[in-house]
Amino acid sequence: MSKSKLLFLFLLFISLSYSQAKRASVMVNARAQKDKILIRWAVNSPSEWQKANKKGFIVTRTTILRDGNVLSKPEKILLTPKPLVAEPLDAWIDLIQKDNNAAIIAQSIYGESFEVTAAKEGDLSKIVNMADELDQRYTFALYAADMSFIGAVKAGWGFVDTNIKKNEVYAYQVSVFESPKVKESSYMIGLKDYSVLPAPTDFIAIPDDKKVLLSWDYETFKRIYTSYMVEKSSDGINFSPIAATPLVNLNDNEEHPSKTMYYIDTLSVNDKIYHYRLYGITSFGEKGEITKPITATGAAAIVTGARLVDYNIINLDEVNLEWEYPKESEGFIQGYEINLADNDQGPYKVVSKIIPPSERKLNYKENLYPSNYFTISVVGKNNQRLTSQSMLVQPVDSIPPAKPIGLEGVIDSLGVVKLKWKPNQEKDLRGYRILKSNNTGEEFVDIYHQSYVGNDYKDSVSLKMTNSKVYYRIAAEDMRFNISDPSDVLVLDKPDKIPPAAPIFKDYDNKDGKVHLKWIRSYSEDVVGYSLRRREKGQEKWEEIKQINDTIQEFTDDRIENKKTYQYAILAKDKSNLWSSLDHSTITVQVLDFTPVKIISFLQGLPDRENKKITLTWDYTKKDKVLGLSIYKNIKGMPPTLWKELNSDVFTLEDKNLKMNMEYEYHLIPSLQSNSPAKEEVLTVVY
Repeated sequence: MSKSKLLFLFLLFISLSYSQAKRASVMVNARAQKDKILIRWAVNSPSEWQKANKKGFIVTRTTILRDGNVLSKPEKILLTPKPLVAEPLDAWIDLIQKDNNAAIIAQSIYGESFEVTAAKEGDLSKIVNMADELDQRYTFALYAADMSFIGAVKAGWGFVDTNIKKNEVYAYQVSVFESPKVKESSYMIGLKDYSVLPAPTDFIAIPDDKKVLLSWDYETFKRIYTSYMVEKSSDGINFSPIAATPLVNLNDNEEHPSKTMYYIDTLSVNDKIYHYRLYGITSFGEKGEITKPITATGAAAIVTGARLVDYNIINLDEVNLEWEYPKESEGFIQGYEINLADNDQGPYKVVSKIIPPSERKLNYKENLYPSNYFTISVVGKNNQRLTSQSMLVQPVDSIPPAKPIGLEGVIDSLGVVKLKWKPNQEKDLRGYRILKSNNTGEEFVDIYHQSYVGNDYKDSVSLKMTNSKVYYRIAAEDMRFNISDPSDVLVLDKPDKIPPAAPIFKDYDNKDGKVHLKWIRSYSEDVVGYSLRRREKGQEKWEEIKQINDTIQEFTDDRIENKKTYQYAILAKDKSNLWSSLDHSTITVQVLDFTPVKIISFLQGLPDRENKKITLTWDYTKKDKVLGLSIYKNIKGMPPTLWKELNSDVFTLEDKNLKMNMEYEYHLIPSLQSNSPAKEEVLTVVY
């Protein structure tokens, strides 16, 4: 394997293993099964991990709940009388022969050169033979432990607890023996948390020439499964894995998370039906439910393309196209598509529906360009396309464009003229002729001397000349040099040179996510209005948020986002449309809003006196990512106490610790990833 590929896999496995933190700590995960609880852990620092392997790990269990009640004195016991360390190397021999990932783990602990001898040449352990640094040893070890729970237990990184009860909830705490420098961690779980592992969804097969692209939903299951296995069958009954090792997503990372996982299976022939099914594998070695089988066959590639051979122009907006294609190849395709662009390089746009394979002509009835480049694509049964070379079609055009409309403009204090107008809709528009006159009755002159592309234009006038007005017109020109009638005349007054005095801010207030501004008006007598503008700090462009044409001297801005810094500017405009300077008319405000965010969108409590329980159900909005949920409970009139701490994927809960004829209150407080305060929701249920 090349060094570049090894580096790629190394970076991938780092993203799959536990993330680094400033302080080394033990990261713990657990999984409940029907009659036991599996625990996995790892140290998130390579150097401390290496030390911890020698010192060993201590696992304690604290009983937190029994029969739904919080124990006043939690019961704590030591599950590891001796610190857990890796079993002796001789004890690994049998497992290594069957499990290549166990071989990687053993080599990471005991190997001097980090070389793993695999049972079969070419297995994953061959990659490991090329690594000799501590970080690589650490990364591959954690990856292999995720793929082999038996190997993790043998290495002292896992534990199986069978001495448990269904009516109890436990907190498992894992620490490194005599290592206060490494932070210990806990995980709360009980047998009631057991759930059947789901089958992956959106499992589909896309056929291609002697291969099938398989894909499935990865994002939904990335916190459940670390790998997947695809099984294949030629008869729909007897399935076997298509790979020697489980499939791992090589494209997922924090900056660009994968939504879908892919695998390409090669086929020996195209006309045979194959059956596929899929299941996920957890980091505890558990296999999830298998998907329903899907079928696929290969689809022959297109080898013969169509060729445009002739055209007949009916009018400016209609052309008849003809093409050739072998009749004996019609059975291998869906049909044809016609593509059009206004230049040979494209981009080309599909301008027809799929045309049946037996057709050889098409009447295209749309607005044509002055120069039209047509291509034809043959569409295969697997949606593969083979496109021809282009054919040029040029209709004759003697009709000028429409008269331009909407011409308007302004002259600033420096004599710079800014013109703009509504763009013409002709496809063959070449541009516009810009016409100007300095006095009424004077002949208009083309000041650009060629077609101008765009619908705005900058000019300049001399403010020293005696004429008080300047006149503009524009005319549209097409690709055949046909020129339209000129637009209506635009008359612009030349401005004075002195802008109005600038208004200034005198006060501001930032409260409840709103910014209240106050300012002192300009003392210039010819001011006709004001413009209040805003931009985020660091941005170049200002946005006008309020036009003021009266005596208002304050404004409240509520269209802002929390924790952002904004700049505000107030400008005055005089009768000549001159704007005041920004030099002393800006302020900077940082928005801080601590108003709780409403996260719980649905909350319901249903009392069930027959089964002696209350069922709570809730749901979240999509405003912010929820990390967890704290539920406090009390009898009405009594102070609430913490009742449950739940993960974000739990949406229903039963309360069986009840007394008849009581009124209970439940206080739900979400914990958000953004650290914003979440609004507490209170539910009252009469039982």
